[in-house]
This record gives sequence, structure tokens and C-alpha cells, in this order.
Amino acid sequence: MSPRSLPTVGPTAGSVPEQPQELRLDAVPLQQTVELVRIDLPIEQVEPLLERGLLPGCRMCPVRRSPGGDPIVTVDGNLLALRREMAGCLCVRLADGDFVQDGDPTPGPR
Repeated sequence: MSPRSLPTVGPTAGSVPEQPQELRLDAVPLQQTVELVRIDLPIEQVEPLLERGLLPGCRMCPVRRSPGGDPIVTVDGNLLALRREMAGCLCVRLADGDFVQDGDPTPGPR
């Protein structure tokens, strides 16, 4: 008996939907709205970020850089200055098109 190939179950290689690519916040260009996926820091360093509204799923947008090159981002309409090293620990993905270019949410339900 010759071996037969079994039919595949599920999506084929050509039809697999792409997973959103994860980036680090320090690599995101200015005016690009992103969504926070996770924070790669010890819990004692994460807590101050959580208190300032940086929660997984929140939308943020780098709006400018400090003279030292650290990112300044909007989070829910508030400006937040981060150290570049801290921004490198924030894993984000590109947000859907429901936010305008400057990072302010569009009116309407989420």
C-alpha cells in the first residue's frame, strides 16, 4: 500500500489570517495610534503605569519627543511622558481605524 495524503482540516497556509504584528512603543512613529498588548516589566515597575491609565487594551499615540528623545504619548486624552527605556518594554499593536490621526478618540461608542 502506498501512503496517502490525508486531507487537512482548518485553514490552509494561504488562507490563514495574519496576526497583528506586535511592536515596541519606542519603535512606533509619531501620530500612529496603537493599542497596548502587554507590559514586559516586573510588577513593582508596572503598578505606576497602571495607575496612570496604561492598561492592556488602552489606545495611545506618540505625539512628540522630548529634547532627549523620550516619547510623549496621549492616553485617553492625557499627555504622558515616558522614558525611552520604559517605552521599549511596552508591547503594542497597530490600532483599528476608529481613531483619528492625532490620537483623540472619534465620537461614538467603542
